[in-house]
Amino acid sequence: MRIKSLVVLAVATVSSGCASLGDPFLLSFDTNARYQSEAVTAEGIDAYKSTLIVAGDVAESGKVQRYFEAALRYDPTNTEAARYLALVEDYRANRFAAAVKDADILLKKRGRSSDDEYRLLMAVRKAQAIYPRDDATVRLVRATVEPRKQYVAARLAEVGTMRATVSPDSRESAREKVSVDAFKIVLKVRDVEPGNMDGSKAFRELKSEISSIVEKRIAAVEALVAKGSFDEARSTLSLVKDLDSKIGGTFEPEIAKSEYGLYLAWAKYYEGRKEWSKADSRIHSALLIQKGGDAMALQKRIASAAAAEERGSSFGAGLVNLDRYIASGELLRAQRLLASLSKTTSKSSERAELDKRRRQMVDALAGIYSSAVAAYRAERFKDAVTAFETVVAIDSTYEDAAEYLDKARTKQKLLDQY
Repeated sequence: MRIKSLVVLAVATVSSGCASLGDPFLLSFDTNARYQSEAVTAEGIDAYKSTLIVAGDVAESGKVQRYFEAALRYDPTNTEAARYLALVEDYRANRFAAAVKDADILLKKRGRSSDDEYRLLMAVRKAQAIYPRDDATVRLVRATVEPRKQYVAARLAEVGTMRATVSPDSRESAREKVSVDAFKIVLKVRDVEPGNMDGSKAFRELKSEISSIVEKRIAAVEALVAKGSFDEARSTLSLVKDLDSKIGGTFEPEIAKSEYGLYLAWAKYYEGRKEWSKADSRIHSALLIQKGGDAMALQKRIASAAAAEERGSSFGAGLVNLDRYIASGELLRAQRLLASLSKTTSKSSERAELDKRRRQMVDALAGIYSSAVAAYRAERFKDAVTAFETVVAIDSTYEDAAEYLDKARTKQKLLDQY
């Protein structure tokens, strides 16, 4: 919490527009300036990756840049902060140049369509978000005053015409289509001119109409879940998600809550049937949506019950399961069972049997390691991670598996960001 407070204070001070932080700012922290600089830099790097690289939110680029400016005020020799400051400046400059170029090309285009107008106006807004006082930005804003007014007026008139084609007596499917199509247009109007009062009014009205549609469908999902019709509930929820994707993910929180409830109930159903693998799969899906306490408790309960069943009523029964997992190549599962059996036995003869199986598992690692290295070199990093995880789980010191695993995870994470 202390580091976080220092970071917030540092960035807030720079953001306030002071000409210089000055010595009093630095001296007010009677601590290691380099430590403070590193803390601010780490926060800035997180913001750079999540806000700019992943989300592509150019409007936040100035805020991200100020993290590194603050870090360099603390410690002018901080090379990491200097490197990221240069990266952010390049990010802003490149995207600004691209936005200006796109806007200029579209301005010169004759007979622009409504989609062309939208791209033009959004390019100008992007330039404004990055360098609002730049000469090119000022020029483009002035050149698009009338096109902006005309675009907003024309699109809102189109929305009015569309909504006039349906009435309370119209078929539900027809009313839904008009609401969704009109809402998509209104979202573009708000992108172009967020403060337009008529656009805001249409947005509120259409969101209310679509909210009723979404609520009705989510209620249908919950009714299906209550009946135990989980596959049908998932299909219905998929339709709701598809609808929401068409309107910019407006109802994502409500849909996520319903989806979480679906998978939680589904996992409980399989728990009751003692189908541990299926229960674990469903609870994993729930936890990907939300790290809810009830889901985490259920996951722990499922894992405990599955482990107890695998161990069997006797050591011999557990050993039979262990041999079966080894024979089928399910080494991670075998490793978990072996660890569980090791905790519940104190007999030297039984430990000897487990050591024998452990050696069998280690002997099987050569082939897995080779396939993992091959996957890594072929840049199939997900496959490499899975295979290296198996190797490391069984023998953490096996050749270079741990090092390869870290590299594969890092490379896959980079790929997932783009």
